[in-house]
Amino acid sequence: MRAVPEVWLRPWALAEATGKHRLRIRPGELIIPDDHRSSLWLFDPNSEHITTSTRLAGLAPVAGFGLTGRPRSLHLLPMALRRNAPTTLVGPIGETQIIWLNGYSRPPTTLEPKTPAEVAARHLLLRAESVWDRLREVENAIADPANLWQELRRRWTEDTDEADPRMDVIVRQALELSRTLDELDRSPRRVLRRTHEMLPLARVQEMDRRAMNWLVRQPGETLAERAGDAQRVLAVVRRENFDTLENRVVRAYSELAGFVARDYLERNARKRATGRALRVKDYGKRVKRLSRDFTQLNIRSTEPGVTPNFVLQQNPSYHAVWEAWQELLDQDKQIDDLWIWQAASWEEFCALALNVAIGTISGAKLIASAPLIFREEQQQGSWISHDNPLGVFHLPDHKVVVEVQFRVAERTSAQADLGTQLWVRFGHTDDPAGFHKYLPVWCLWDAAGGLPRGEVTEVATLIQRYRSAGVVGSLVIRPAPHETLEVVEAEGSALAVSMASEGPGLRDAINTIAQFIISMVEREVSR
Repeated sequence: MRAVPEVWLRPWALAEATGKHRLRIRPGELIIPDDHRSSLWLFDPNSEHITTSTRLAGLAPVAGFGLTGRPRSLHLLPMALRRNAPTTLVGPIGETQIIWLNGYSRPPTTLEPKTPAEVAARHLLLRAESVWDRLREVENAIADPANLWQELRRRWTEDTDEADPRMDVIVRQALELSRTLDELDRSPRRVLRRTHEMLPLARVQEMDRRAMNWLVRQPGETLAERAGDAQRVLAVVRRENFDTLENRVVRAYSELAGFVARDYLERNARKRATGRALRVKDYGKRVKRLSRDFTQLNIRSTEPGVTPNFVLQQNPSYHAVWEAWQELLDQDKQIDDLWIWQAASWEEFCALALNVAIGTISGAKLIASAPLIFREEQQQGSWISHDNPLGVFHLPDHKVVVEVQFRVAERTSAQADLGTQLWVRFGHTDDPAGFHKYLPVWCLWDAAGGLPRGEVTEVATLIQRYRSAGVVGSLVIRPAPHETLEVVEAEGSALAVSMASEGPGLRDAINTIAQFIISMVEREVSR
């Protein structure tokens, strides 16, 4: 019987004995269990062509899972933008709709969360954006490649509440556009529009064909008789009108910028007293006041996708606002991508954090580092392009070399079955060929955050069967629900840790991971 594709609830599903984390795919619907909290993976035992209907269609491959002569593949499934929106898999078996009943909808940037589900989705989006902030810090750190990891270590472990938060689009716009918006608020561009109204005779200044046609149809011989008892006639009136396309764009920008400023302050709540955060807070108030003033002038808001008119293209003030609006709209589209692939971004963040953690071990010396390139656009959740190993460290006190390997294309059969892209390999400098030990690291994105009960014990039992392949321990890293560290250790060979994306929860997790790795090194060296 030909093996069929499966949806996995855990990436190590092939290695487990019971198969409880594997759901067979058949035509129709596949309902994900209500209590499932993590990512989803598509396992194809035959490496057949399977596509997904999710926006940004595609599947993120798990490197190192396929084996020579054994056509199989494992892919991370993208997350839907809307709750309960089915992800349709199309392949040789037909169409299968994967429905995750307890999923979340990507909250619009301009939405104030009200229901518990909207609040939870908002927290999830803020976490994804915070992870994105950490990844974008690589873009600044690679300016000095020789000190890349030291700079990331400083930013991630020595960060204080007094340090300015990361520079962002809204920060730059607050610096560049504050005066421009004040000027537009004081004197928005207006036009005189011709309209027809009933006016007293003494106030009539202009009449056109329509007004004259109206007048000749009125009863009477003289103008006064035709004006009737009210002594009013239809005449042309020129009224000031502020509801122009350029002003609608300004209002649309001010509304969006207000929500982006709120988003920035929520992501950097610990640093609200810093100069940069205070500037964004003031800018948020300014754009809200501008939006309120434009509303009072009966200026409508416009939707994205409008074609700029002459004023938006040529007037310096309005053009600056137009460019800023497009920039925020483009960032909002990037956040859509970030939401879909936040599990992949989390894995990439954990890989960098692992490298930083090993660098914090006492006496550790970086002897080799892969060049990093920060991509302008993500590729299935990946923002960092790199070689392997990601980092190589020498621990002279133990005569050990430690490597961090991420997305390595080739693995042994036993290692590949564990379904992870991140590994720690270490070996003794006196016997580099014969002393290779491995620690698989599973970076499991989790919607709720925290550590599921019993998972670390399951992993500790699992890796015992891979001792002959050099696997001596394992590490599971999940997002922290808050900024507090949560650690569970099982039998000294497996560790599960919840890691925050910033602050004390990130610093403490990095320190805990470093302590675990050095403990594993010491245990194996002493044997």
